[in-house]
Amino acid sequence: MDDRSFRIILKFFELSWPGYRRVRKGVKKRLVRHMRECGSRSVSEYLGLLVENPAEMKTAQRLLTVSISRFSRDPEMWEALEACLASSWAGAEKGASIRPFRVWSAGCSCGEEIYSLKILWMRLERRLPNLPPLVVWAGDTNPKVLVKAEEGVYPRSSVRNLSAETLEEAFTATSKKYTVRTFLKKGIRWLRHDFISDPPLASDVDLIFLRNNLLTYYLPPVMLPAFSRILAALRTGGLLVIGLTEALPLAGLPLEPRPEHPCIFEKTTDSEQADAILCGDVSSA
Repeated sequence: MDDRSFRIILKFFELSWPGYRRVRKGVKKRLVRHMRECGSRSVSEYLGLLVENPAEMKTAQRLLTVSISRFSRDPEMWEALEACLASSWAGAEKGASIRPFRVWSAGCSCGEEIYSLKILWMRLERRLPNLPPLVVWAGDTNPKVLVKAEEGVYPRSSVRNLSAETLEEAFTATSKKYTVRTFLKKGIRWLRHDFISDPPLASDVDLIFLRNNLLTYYLPPVMLPAFSRILAALRTGGLLVIGLTEALPLAGLPLEPRPEHPCIFEKTTDSEQADAILCGDVSSA
């Protein structure tokens, strides 16, 4: 499959060529294999089949997902997030009644992101006796990556950003694999979820990870309504974390960058302002 044919497929799904350009090789291989399985001899024939067959449409959408991650990806962001979260409870009194801290990983892939958060939380618990309980929702459209995430078994390449001390404390090592220890798996709800079409997994969320997926791979007609729903799930004062090479889709949103890191944003008001901005842009798209 050449790039021209691939771009036709991306346009059909309202996906972004710049987002896929660097990862297109593997995605194209998966699509070519699916085309052969479907008996399609051309891209136009393939897209026509998808329109007529919802099951194959869902398969194609799954094949277009990109699952590339590792523990503590972008280490400086994780250090900044730890400092940001620590400052939230540094002055709270020991034994104070604190509501659970609610986290949503939108597009959790194979789970490295959420387990990285659990490791961060483990460190915070040692420093802050008043830390609230952690409640996590982790969703992805691909059931295979959710199975892998729940199993928590990773190759050495996935954990290369972690220190030897963290590896010993948070994993059991067998051969060349690292398995997340049971205590880190507690409190995570792994769920099949499509943030493009499904309602948010939770509301009044304190922290949302939206890294290297929606803002990278989707065009505005699809991306903006989904972003609006995700932002509505974040409470005022809550944190949104995006990818290192990503940017907010529009100016004027009720999100202020935190001083700790440019990828961490704090929601400043309710979502009415965001809805007006995002819906207006969708109408003009």
